[in-house]
Amino acid sequence: METLLAGEKIDNVYLEKLDNGATVLIKERHDTQAVSVQVWFGIGSVYEGDKERGISHFLEHMLFNGTKHTAPGEIEAEVEKKGGYINAATSFDFTYYYINIAAPFWEDALTYLYWMTTEPLLSDEMVEKEKPIVLEELNRHLDNPKSYLWDTFYSLAYKVSNYKHPVIGYRHTIENFTGKMVRDYFYKHYVPSVMTIVVVGNVDTQKVIKKVRETFGTVKREKYLPPKIPLEPQQKEIRKKDIKKKQVTRAYVAIGWQAPPAKSKESFVANVLEEILAGGRTSITYQEIREKGLAQAIYGGYMSHKGTSQFLFYFVTEPEKINKVKEKLFEIIKNYRENGVPQELVEKAKKRIINREIFSREEVDNDAESAGYASAVMNDIKYDIEYTKKIANVKKSQVDEFIRKYLKDNNYTQVKLLPEK
Repeated sequence: METLLAGEKIDNVYLEKLDNGATVLIKERHDTQAVSVQVWFGIGSVYEGDKERGISHFLEHMLFNGTKHTAPGEIEAEVEKKGGYINAATSFDFTYYYINIAAPFWEDALTYLYWMTTEPLLSDEMVEKEKPIVLEELNRHLDNPKSYLWDTFYSLAYKVSNYKHPVIGYRHTIENFTGKMVRDYFYKHYVPSVMTIVVVGNVDTQKVIKKVRETFGTVKREKYLPPKIPLEPQQKEIRKKDIKKKQVTRAYVAIGWQAPPAKSKESFVANVLEEILAGGRTSITYQEIREKGLAQAIYGGYMSHKGTSQFLFYFVTEPEKINKVKEKLFEIIKNYRENGVPQELVEKAKKRIINREIFSREEVDNDAESAGYASAVMNDIKYDIEYTKKIANVKKSQVDEFIRKYLKDNNYTQVKLLPEK
């Protein structure tokens, strides 16, 4: 038999860099009858120019509006006919398209995504047709008080980088998109040099890589190197803003601190601290705030980005209880900052994260998503492969240092969403 494999195997993941710069990740899973095929781009809204705000999200819609081989809606119908599921997601730092389907149809799924992500129609007619649909989605976004709260938070927390702009964009930018703008942006940014093709499931690696080379490997585009995202200047002050909306009856509050980028070694420490402070019913904030009736809900954690990230808390309560919740939250943080986090909590948090990761990756789509994120955003598949090991190696002293370094009383961003009386 002709030897086709020319990449390398890291752990149980086959990795190959195609001649055109695209990355391929294949993970054989013979414990399942399913497969997840995903195409990731290390491109998101953070790289858009002022006239392009929202174009990455707009392209997510456009790639479902027909290809050079299929009519609009045809691929979705074919996937559904085969019992599969197709969708996409756009974020600040990445965009990805995926199909989860029974293993016998992996080749069809790969072909569909190849057509969508490399040969979409992007016609003037479909751009004009899609605009009202995206604008209606924007209307729903703006009508949702919680979405408005997060847009406001990010615009307040970020001064330099494009995280201050919403992924969905603005009305004036969307209205001014043209077919040429959309095509120019797509063919410049959605190129092999920032592309990762991920296939996880009951497949044969040899057959998959052969098909990938015959499809994605033939794409010829100019290399695109995303610019480095500037880090935010160190925040040394408290930034606050209150919003009032008629349609809310309770208070929604977001509080966040600047945190290191996703690629930082401290990101693993942030994940452990997230679990300690806000990781479900056993977390300290749930026990001390939610269980004691101070808030109806409280969430929190590390919101990682390629650039400056955030360590956030978000709670829902009665307006008159806001100060009590905030005082208790800051009391918890201050206690850990001054006295350290108990060793027992650190070890329990690490075990929960590791066990949850193992369980989550039983599903092929989660397994593929972890690999795709590692490649497209972190530019290192080892981030995925070694994730649980890195979590296990986090030390109590690192958690204590993270709190002292980042979570202070004088350097946070706060946005309140309040009922308008």
